[in-house]
Amino acid sequence: MGVDKKYALLDTDFLYKSHLARNTKNHTLTDLVIEFSDYEFFCHQMIQKELTRHEITPDPNPWLENKIQIGKVKIYSDYDIVTELGKLYGASATSMYLTLLQTSCDTFHAGFFEKYYGTMSNMDDLEDIETFLEELKKCDDNVPSQNGLGEKKTYVLIQMMEIMHSNQVYIFCSDDFRARQSIVSLTAPIHCISILGVFYTLMKKGHEKSEMQEYYNRLNVFLKSQTSYRVWSESGHQRIRVPIQQVFDELYDGRFQLLRNGDLQYIK
Repeated sequence: MGVDKKYALLDTDFLYKSHLARNTKNHTLTDLVIEFSDYEFFCHQMIQKELTRHEITPDPNPWLENKIQIGKVKIYSDYDIVTELGKLYGASATSMYLTLLQTSCDTFHAGFFEKYYGTMSNMDDLEDIETFLEELKKCDDNVPSQNGLGEKKTYVLIQMMEIMHSNQVYIFCSDDFRARQSIVSLTAPIHCISILGVFYTLMKKGHEKSEMQEYYNRLNVFLKSQTSYRVWSESGHQRIRVPIQQVFDELYDGRFQLLRNGDLQYIK
């Protein structure tokens, strides 16, 4: 019996943090993740643009571009999303895209959709895909760069993937707790894997503690002033601060479980 395929999206925050987390041979955490044989990897075109816009060192763009070229990561444009939706909804694909976009925007900021995309709801010929995409790009271009458009587009892609592959969709994503909670609340079956969740997953896949400590150390150097992570207590009623190295040690001691929102929780 074959293993059920998992459909995994990559977001901006995850890509640059996992790219800088590397061992002494400059092999990155992202290199380990991309070899997960039970996952197919995707990201929205806007994520690629955001990575290009930010001057991040070490630069994750060459890595991502290479993985796209060799077919390890599939890049989705808005055209691709509308095309996929068209297979299910026919001429209503553009209307469905707008519904997914509004849900995505509303998850982050009330009124964001109305402010930047409200004109699209009143288009005369909404079913004309070319005209729709032209208008969508105009609206995208009016969104200030600091407003996290890549994240919002990723949420659109998440919803599309969930429609197509129910309960098989994962996102390797931000360490930001509120962002991950938003993903989980977006549509129930989505699974989040944070950076800590990656270390948990690699531990479960048999990677030795001494091997993974190098990657973990490099990540901690980037975090600089951060000295702890928040994890859930055994009861699940509160998030508590635990020193960074203690989290790693206890992870390998089998003290944690990985929650669907990407958080770690102590096992009773």
